[in-house]
Amino acid sequence: MRGYLAPGFIDLHVWGPPDIVSRDAARAGTTAFLTTLGPEPPRDLLRHVIERAGAQPRDGAACVGLHLEGPFVNPARAGALSRRRMRPPAIAELARLAQAARGRLRLVTFAPELRGAGSAIRWCRRHQIIASLGHSVADAETAYEAVDAGAVAITHVFNGMQPLHHREPSLLNAALTDDRVTTMVIADGVHVGPSALKLLLQAKGPARIALVTDSVRRQGWDVIARGGAYYTRGGVLAGSRLTMIEAVRTMVERVGVSLIDAMRMASEVPARLLRLGSRGALRVGARADLVVFDRQFRVRLTLVGGRVVYQRKG
Repeated sequence: MRGYLAPGFIDLHVWGPPDIVSRDAARAGTTAFLTTLGPEPPRDLLRHVIERAGAQPRDGAACVGLHLEGPFVNPARAGALSRRRMRPPAIAELARLAQAARGRLRLVTFAPELRGAGSAIRWCRRHQIIASLGHSVADAETAYEAVDAGAVAITHVFNGMQPLHHREPSLLNAALTDDRVTTMVIADGVHVGPSALKLLLQAKGPARIALVTDSVRRQGWDVIARGGAYYTRGGVLAGSRLTMIEAVRTMVERVGVSLIDAMRMASEVPARLLRLGSRGALRVGARADLVVFDRQFRVRLTLVGGRVVYQRKG
């Protein structure tokens, strides 16, 4: 069997209980991931943060922290998330959540136009928590101000934000033109079509694109699978069925990205964003988080910390 050896993939945005996601993700070459939580009432969110922060899966990919995709986002761009649980950011709540997470709150998505967002983003920067922008109706000027305040990423670029416009620039315009931010993208061909992925590549380059799944396969939502994605009963695009190896394949086969650059977007870029040290690197002395896959993009072997956590049979 001839194939490829690559750094293990790192998924910044995946839903579901970490122990279940861990085993599932390893089969698709993911060696590390952030577990995602969405908008909930304050007490419920705090309880779930405590539960997820204590999750340390042993049988697959490593859960390296939490991503809060809400509650500090805009109901006008809720998508499939709960509108009524969304609220403006408050540093007091952020501090409680961060304390409960015991250092494992790694990424928070904000709508920068909300009252208090700028202060919350600056607080995150001081506490080494990544501030990302998304689920927002912000214009470009507001987005640039949020980046000045310390935001360094964009959550599922193109989705959950105003579309690109040449006279009324939005968060998307800022995402495509500001080299200070890394854009997370759901490369399944459904959430973002191939031509838009090509535009993203030309605007940002592979060093500023992180492939994510936003997979809800293990979340347990009441959704309908259709055309490679999930939809709510009301027809709202809810999340993906994507795996990281499939995202790499999409970028290579449908966008024309080199395999090396596609692998960088799945490993090196998210590792750098999360400051994960030698994760995402393929070199002597680096952590042995590795994936082996064949020319048909079938994962054959996944190692986490030098330990085999998945091996394809046959």
